[in-house]
Amino acid sequence: MRNWKPRYGVRGVAIHREQSLTHTLSHAVAPSRTTWVARHLAAIGIAGLACLPLLFACAERPTAPPPPTVALDHASPGLTALIDELLTSARTLPKSAEMRGRLGMAYEVNDFEDAAVAAYAQATALDPQEFRWPYFRAMLVAELGDAEAALDIMAAALAIDEEYVPAWLHRGTWLANLDRHAEARTAFERARALGAEANAIAGIGQTLLGEGRAAEAAALLEPLSEELRHPHVYRLLGRTYQALGRQDDAKIALARGKNATPLQWRDPLQEQKWPLLASYGGLLVHAEKLLQVGRFDEAAEVLEPMRGVGPDDETVLANLSLAYGRSGHTELAFETLREGYRTSPDHFRFHNVSANLYQEQGDTANAIRHLEQSIERQPQQTWPYERLGLLLMEEERYDEARAAFDQALENGIDQPEQVLYTTALLEGIGERWEAAIERLERAVALNAAFTKAYISLGRCLAEAGRFDEARSALAWAERLATHPEELASARQRLADLEGGSP
Repeated sequence: MRNWKPRYGVRGVAIHREQSLTHTLSHAVAPSRTTWVARHLAAIGIAGLACLPLLFACAERPTAPPPPTVALDHASPGLTALIDELLTSARTLPKSAEMRGRLGMAYEVNDFEDAAVAAYAQATALDPQEFRWPYFRAMLVAELGDAEAALDIMAAALAIDEEYVPAWLHRGTWLANLDRHAEARTAFERARALGAEANAIAGIGQTLLGEGRAAEAAALLEPLSEELRHPHVYRLLGRTYQALGRQDDAKIALARGKNATPLQWRDPLQEQKWPLLASYGGLLVHAEKLLQVGRFDEAAEVLEPMRGVGPDDETVLANLSLAYGRSGHTELAFETLREGYRTSPDHFRFHNVSANLYQEQGDTANAIRHLEQSIERQPQQTWPYERLGLLLMEEERYDEARAAFDQALENGIDQPEQVLYTTALLEGIGERWEAAIERLERAVALNAAFTKAYISLGRCLAEAGRFDEARSALAWAERLATHPEELASARQRLADLEGGSP
């Protein structure tokens, strides 16, 4: 089995299209030199032998079609220069599959998908034994919505290299999405045999569920959920429990799989594309993705050359200061923020980053000041209200904290159950048990797997003298089985209160 460790990398996110494709050209390649010469020898006969030098000279001429081109009238200078350079290389070396493939990669990451598909097809025709070009083409065709065509192209890629694990995982996923479950399972089993354990098992479980074999799916997914604790696996398990009629188990698993995104896997071949990302919007999105996954130094490297270049310089400076701060370069972060304040003093994100930096330094007063200024400039945000509420709690300014949290809820925060739980604690501090109960009941209604909320609900119900309801809440918390010490403490408090202890 060939080692499938990184050869190239992870494919980037979709980015802003800068221009539309002007045209793509035929993928056909002219007949080989040998076939061409043989046909013409038969036509001219022996008397034409004197013409052989001329025939071979003609046969040496480039036979590949011209590379596809795109309109770059409004593209950034960096992107224009890159595409021009790659086009020149492809034209200078018309038989080079590498040059044609690199052009396709540049088109793809800079959002010229149709031209990329055409360039990959041309590269495949120039070098039918290179795995990357049909593989990249299959991936892109699938993203463009034609899974059937993508499967045919991927089959051609796997005929070149049948041990590249991500290809089997992608193939299995596309087949499962087309309800071709038996074929999908074969692909996932092949990936599992090559070492893709967790992703392959989840895929196999999905195909079994699709075929109505829920008990077999549960046998695979239950241990995987315990090991991986990934929302996607929990969601699959929840659907499996529903099929088995285990409604309470389904409720818990689906809550744990709330807002699940599909399982991801490393696709090493894709990384070769990132150095070819040159559009301003694409670079900005790439940097933000790096920030989201904690690759702060890499994000800074992408953002530094973008300072003062494009229309979204406020976003660049805010992201760059965040990247500097998270990677430990605090002074650089503040210096970048000062630059931002000079040019855009009212940009709310500068205040958000400033609040982060001051909080990390333990300067709560300045953190609160910047959060308030951010809210003043953009009152429809949610994050500053939540962060402000937490800081005000630390300062024991409970009424102000509750007001900040409530405004975050009103503005539509992503995980309202967390804020409801926190505000219930504030109500509990003031022994306002009924108000706390109301917030906790809303929290557990949103998330049936929120163990700490159920435990707190049990305690508050006990404090309010509602002992039967308290036992019911704590019984559900026990079923969730994630916070045994807190559960034991809550049960002891319930027992004390029922026994008349203060």
